[in-house]
Amino acid sequence: MSVRVASLGVIVSALAASGCVGVTDLSYGLETGPATYDRLKASTEQCGAKGGKIHLRKEYGGQNLSDYECVIGRAR
Repeated sequence: MSVRVASLGVIVSALAASGCVGVTDLSYGLETGPATYDRLKASTEQCGAKGGKIHLRKEYGGQNLSDYECVIGRAR
């Protein structure tokens, strides 16, 4: 029994050290296609409904919708 408890402790410690990124980071890239006003507005509303904000990805031009991402659960 104590071996199981020790093993569980190691697993919990490893998850805590990694920050459990998969649990708190629900960010996603937007679909492909031109980044028109209407499409950006709709994507911004959808992202906001999930508690996120639209951000332009680093080193992208912003002409394509996939140049943006919905950032949820992490600071930018």
